[in-house]
Amino acid sequence: MKRVVGVTLLAALAVGGWQAWNWVAGGFRLSGTVLVSNRFQKRLETPNMVMFVTAANTGGVPVAVKKFVNPTFPLDWTMAPEDMILPGRDWDGTLDVRVTVNSHGKVGEVRPGDLLGEHRHPVHSGDRSVDVVIDAEAP
Repeated sequence: MKRVVGVTLLAALAVGGWQAWNWVAGGFRLSGTVLVSNRFQKRLETPNMVMFVTAANTGGVPVAVKKFVNPTFPLDWTMAPEDMILPGRDWDGTLDVRVTVNSHGKVGEVRPGDLLGEHRHPVHSGDRSVDVVIDAEAP
């Protein structure tokens, strides 16, 4: 009986600790799936590709970035507080989500031939199904 009570107490403390950590770390969360139009499918199967999912404020300044090396598609992604550029508990404003795929590995530097996609509508922290289709090429 003491063992059951001890395990139950330990489990309750673990859950409480996780909830406290989540409150301290912040609640910033975004998630979705990246898909690829048929036009670019073969190009994305080459090695040494880097994909960046970027959430930017309405002024175009990145708030959070997630990096994937040699991604395979469809790709499910999630952004959390550790992906934010500046630490914070949450993000209250509107965000635009964009995807860039390149072979040079530099975030924020779009070169001719890089592949692009964007979520069609503004999002907010906590949104799910923030799906993006890679359907354009940088000129």
